[in-house]
Amino acid sequence: MKMRQVLPDGARAASVPASAGAGRGVRTHRRFLLGGVALLALAGVTAGAVGPGAADAALAPAQAPALAPGALPGGAGAGVLPVLGGGPLPGLPGTAPPGLPELTAAGDDRADGDGRAAEAAPGPQAPPLVGWPFSPSGALALGAPQARTVSGLVSAYADRLERAEQLRTRAVGSWKLAKAPLRAPAPPRKKPELVTERGHITGKGLPPVITQVPTKDKVVFLTIDDGAEKDPELLRMMRELDIPYSSFLTDYVSRDDYGYFRTMRKEGARIQNHSVTHKEMPRLSFAEQRKEICDQQDTLEKEIGERPTMFRPPYGAYNRDTLKAAAECGADVVPLWTAEAFADRMEWGRGDGKLYPGDIILTHFRGKGQWGGSMTDMVRLVVRTATEQGYAIGRLEDYV
Repeated sequence: MKMRQVLPDGARAASVPASAGAGRGVRTHRRFLLGGVALLALAGVTAGAVGPGAADAALAPAQAPALAPGALPGGAGAGVLPVLGGGPLPGLPGTAPPGLPELTAAGDDRADGDGRAAEAAPGPQAPPLVGWPFSPSGALALGAPQARTVSGLVSAYADRLERAEQLRTRAVGSWKLAKAPLRAPAPPRKKPELVTERGHITGKGLPPVITQVPTKDKVVFLTIDDGAEKDPELLRMMRELDIPYSSFLTDYVSRDDYGYFRTMRKEGARIQNHSVTHKEMPRLSFAEQRKEICDQQDTLEKEIGERPTMFRPPYGAYNRDTLKAAAECGADVVPLWTAEAFADRMEWGRGDGKLYPGDIILTHFRGKGQWGGSMTDMVRLVVRTATEQGYAIGRLEDYV
């Protein structure tokens, strides 16, 4: 059982309208994307200018592998298309226009105006956007419909968003939810400055201790501790409903199957530190606390491929040595919580049964043997509670 967090008095909810409906958001996003194409057209930009060196339409290197029309860059996230504003589009579905010949990496002999064979342009080549409509050099492939390439890609991206939202909507019924989870607003471009909340230990060089993210967005954050229960249905539910979350793992209950958590990370969850053996930190010496935290940092970096930036002390118990050790091990923040979720109930730190902007919700990897319900029962309760109160579930790392 977790120790209840004592929250600052006078916490108030910001008056912020609830997130717009998911379907309307996708349609707005589609109009924005297609509007960007119109701006490109007005500016006289064509697809042939994608990537440096594309305008030169350099011949492909002779040793590059053969390409067949049919796969746009990516498919599994392998390629991106630079677009207006500097952001990438993820891998997109699509096929080459019918009737075009197979593209190969080797360029044929072409003659310039004097009848001499043209040589490949020297100098840096464009990024390797492999597959139709790009040649191996990154230039637009020969015969590609330049006037429609960019708009076609953007339209395909918008279609993909709409299909994803349709699948998410269908998943709502299968997971016995009355409404789809609200979509979180776009995270802030600049993360808020974090300071230790009133009543918690602070000091120079110590990471801030927080129970709530400073934001006016109607967004809360779901965090799951320990790692004992490894329910595949949890992964499926979070994937189908597209719910972001963060996991704080303890090694001694996670080590039997880190593959489960690697899958979780690949699907978009983030993995953070919850110590090696889940001991109450203030009962340990500084050296022992440092070993608990640093060893788990090393383990998670090895097993997951990413070094955590957060440390949550077991039971929420900590002292100054805990914070000093966490800082030395590379933790930037110590997030606690404002509410705790079980399979059948919510427990509230404030006691008013309400969420507030930036609240951090705690729960655990538990099963029916521990709390009379499943992980999916817990998620269903959290989603219903947040949605009824007009809150979206966001990703903690987007704000912290």
